[in-house]
Amino acid sequence: MKKIILWIILLALIGYAAYNYAFRAPSAPSQDVGAIVDTTNLDVKGRTIYKISKDSKVEFRIDEVLNDKPFTAVGTTSEIAGDIFITGDKIEIGTLAINARTFKTDSEKRDGAIARFILKSELAVNEFMYFKPTEVTGTPSSFTATGDLTISGVTKPATFTATAQIVNNVLTGTATINLKRSDFNITIPEVKSVASVDDEFTVTANIVALRAQ
Repeated sequence: MKKIILWIILLALIGYAAYNYAFRAPSAPSQDVGAIVDTTNLDVKGRTIYKISKDSKVEFRIDEVLNDKPFTAVGTTSEIAGDIFITGDKIEIGTLAINARTFKTDSEKRDGAIARFILKSELAVNEFMYFKPTEVTGTPSSFTATGDLTISGVTKPATFTATAQIVNNVLTGTATINLKRSDFNITIPEVKSVASVDDEFTVTANIVALRAQ
């Protein structure tokens, strides 16, 4: 009987430790996202540079069935960095980076699951998401940006649709894209309370970029 009790206690401790690992808050960022996008080697002659600030917000939205009811999971972060270049009516965009560890939802448990099992951003190689534009068409007020989007170590072509305006040396804009989890090998752990999660999700970036001095 004592051995049985000890085994029960041991299994309970293991289960408690596993639960805490799975659902504790994500690790802190390893470095500032601004240090990831180095543009010092770019030719900026004749171009006005706008640097994305932390007044910006990136948001993902994905529909699921939670506790037998429709639910939209929303995660947001302000940890985005990158440069936007304006020359007359032409716009160019440098590499953009987002710290995937910093997405916050309505639940710290959900945040932990995203960091460890969904985006796997706890791993150093997956901490940052990148968008590297290869072509930008349109004007600074309305444009599309096509390039390579990297999420959780998987890189796929992607095109954002965006609008923007510049007032008093501040560029504000919104860029959106619809993506599929399956394209980036993003899987959702089986949880009793979650019956299903859509494959498609939406990412919206509300950008605030300040003119560089």
